[in-house]
Amino acid sequence: MAKSSAQSAVMVRDAKTGKTVIVRGAGALKDSDLKIRKGVDLTKPISSQTLKDRRK
Repeated sequence: MAKSSAQSAVMVRDAKTGKTVIVRGAGALKDSDLKIRKGVDLTKPISSQTLKDRRK
């Protein structure tokens, strides 16, 4: 049996373009101690952004 959970979505306004973007799963880690660095764009794949930062 598959684990069922309510998926959260948050509407965020992009400050650069002024467009509204829906960010799915935004509250998934709210009870976690995980810290997300500033500059990480949650509308793009996070893994490729973190790998790019490590290569520098």
